[in-house]
Amino acid sequence: MSQQKPRGRSVIPPAAPMKLRTFYIVFGVILLIGIAVVAYISLGGTKAATPSTTGPTGTMPTTRSANIPTGKTDDGRYFVGKADAPVTVIEYADYQCPGCAFYSTNLEAPFEKEFVETGKVRLIFQDFPLPMHPNAVSAAVAARCAGEQNTAAYWQMHDMLYTNQRQWSVLATTDVNNQFATYANQLGLDAPAYAQCLVNSEVTDAVLANQKTSNTLGLPGTPSFAVNGVVVDATDAKTLQDIDAKVRAAIASAGSK
Repeated sequence: MSQQKPRGRSVIPPAAPMKLRTFYIVFGVILLIGIAVVAYISLGGTKAATPSTTGPTGTMPTTRSANIPTGKTDDGRYFVGKADAPVTVIEYADYQCPGCAFYSTNLEAPFEKEFVETGKVRLIFQDFPLPMHPNAVSAAVAARCAGEQNTAAYWQMHDMLYTNQRQWSVLATTDVNNQFATYANQLGLDAPAYAQCLVNSEVTDAVLANQKTSNTLGLPGTPSFAVNGVVVDATDAKTLQDIDAKVRAAIASAGSK
């Protein structure tokens, strides 16, 4: 006769109960140690690590005049100046564009003092990130995330980005948000809310929508400007000062109509 294999529940060898008992004892000791560690931390014996930004601090930009109001258009673009100013100027710019940084840090302040602070002009910033600048979209998102907290913070981050463009523009795209979070901390923004906004796809979509709109205008480059809806022809401009002069002439013309 052939022998049949036993069926049903397997038989536990005599030594197994002792091994199982040892396992439970060891498991219990580990569990007690874990509970003790948690209690130690909760009672202040040691502090759990908290997330921190890793980027170096940036140079703080010049403080904007408190006399200039800030706001947001119905379609989600940020502006400085009176909402009902007789002339509207739109600046199409890229945060990683060196020319835009030069305009922002050298020519924008006197322009705003003459036209925006006096109530003659409302200046709207429209995102126009160029494809050759790998961090331009992220920078535009960084500014908008500051604006999500308040409109004045948008312009503070706008100035922070242009003032420190050389610092963040060379970073890898995977590291640049750490630098932007550092700037947000320097500006006193709500850090957790800001960090969450940086990865919000809806904010990125808003930047890309503005980029698409800007592309349809056939602009010669950044920065470019439109005065009361008419793009300023600066194709023959050789310097940013030339562009600034053309914008001023267009404002004068629009104001005389």
